[in-house]
Amino acid sequence: MDKGLLRSFLFVPADNEKLLRSAIAKPCDVVILDLEDGTHPQRKEFARGKLKESIKEIKAAKKHVAVRINGDLNTAVTDLRAAVQDGLDIVVLPKVEYARDVQLLSQLIGDLERVSNLQSGTVKFLIQIESAVAMPNLYEIAAADSRVFAMMLGSEDYSLDVGGLPTPEALFVPSMMVLQACRAAGIQPIGFIASIANLGEVDEFRVVLKQARELGFRGAVIVHPKFLEAVNDCYTATESEIKEAEEIVERFKEAQANGLGAIKVAGKMIDKPVYLRALETLGIK
Repeated sequence: MDKGLLRSFLFVPADNEKLLRSAIAKPCDVVILDLEDGTHPQRKEFARGKLKESIKEIKAAKKHVAVRINGDLNTAVTDLRAAVQDGLDIVVLPKVEYARDVQLLSQLIGDLERVSNLQSGTVKFLIQIESAVAMPNLYEIAAADSRVFAMMLGSEDYSLDVGGLPTPEALFVPSMMVLQACRAAGIQPIGFIASIANLGEVDEFRVVLKQARELGFRGAVIVHPKFLEAVNDCYTATESEIKEAEEIVERFKEAQANGLGAIKVAGKMIDKPVYLRALETLGIK
């Protein structure tokens, strides 16, 4: 899987061919084939049977492929046996509560990778945090396994579990706890401070995304394609941002060569943290 920033993730029911074709034509970085809540229980077996064909179609469109499995262990194993194959990039793990949950499934996927003649570690994990039980274990979960590349808060299930509503006020603290755990573990924090089920106006969502980026989130999972361009715009540097970052990097390197630890550029003090942020804007690690 490409290690660059994955900005936009779009859920598609794994049994719905019409919605899959629509998603493939949309500007998402990742298509998530949903075997969990997006697929009716009586359609899950059919949906598993569609995975091979669906994965090929998504890869042909040059997008990353994810499959969200079910949360209970028995069904999760059945889902993984169908999902782990050539072309699969990501498994979305819902309702994770302990690091051991991640590690056990990683071991199973390792076995399935060998059976499918895939390179070990090919399949990565996007973890969903959806319960109060998981909150004290966030760092251990985020750092549980090398497959974990990202983590997010599941706003609807989490709110249901704690007996609240998915309002920005209620979601702020748990979202920031997930963000902090991601940053501490060195993985991608995905999300925004709002309900994923809110299908309001795009311009309103741009405000939510701007806040998320300023807080430190990188990328968003959404359920409606009308928000994709807003997500991609939010996490794609503009020409002016790139130009400013390039000037900061150049001037700071010159300052360092002259024995200076901080300089002023366009009325701003530029020291190492600002320099490192500029490198991130330019995609330089």
